[in-house]
Amino acid sequence: MKSKEFELIKEMLQMQAKLDEQIMKEYGLTEINKENLRMAILDEVGELTHELKGSWCWWKKTQAPVDNDKVLGELVDIWHFVLSYQNHFNHGEKTLLGYSYDKEIADDFLENLIAKKYMLPIALSVLVRNKDSIIMVLVAITEYIGFTIEQVYEAYCDKNKVNYQRLKEGY
Repeated sequence: MKSKEFELIKEMLQMQAKLDEQIMKEYGLTEINKENLRMAILDEVGELTHELKGSWCWWKKTQAPVDNDKVLGELVDIWHFVLSYQNHFNHGEKTLLGYSYDKEIADDFLENLIAKKYMLPIALSVLVRNKDSIIMVLVAITEYIGFTIEQVYEAYCDKNKVNYQRLKEGY
């Protein structure tokens, strides 16, 4: 991972903090529940795996092929909740300052995915189980399924605007 990618992640963390603040204000919340946040991540992981179904569903002849735009959309939804988790329970961008350590986590995780030492379902479950380095695991998963942090950033910014509009409209 390059320093530019870390800067994009830091910017997304800041954007997510502002969005979460607005959501909490709108709904009169003083905190975000860790268990509910993990359930939200799990729910989005399910939606991602559904969009990836064309790559792993061997028993259904009529399964639609994978649509990368939809996959990216679901991946970005996971990013929103993982960024929230990072901000609320892992000290936000402060923990990203250990650049070399965090880089090693993402790189090692990605290498293990590529080498099939970790399988994608296990990697996705780590997003719900792991409390530390969750964001670096998501970086590795993102790269493994074929997206760059720059692509995620662009899609995140677009979805962030949608989320503000939804908040305004009482979603």
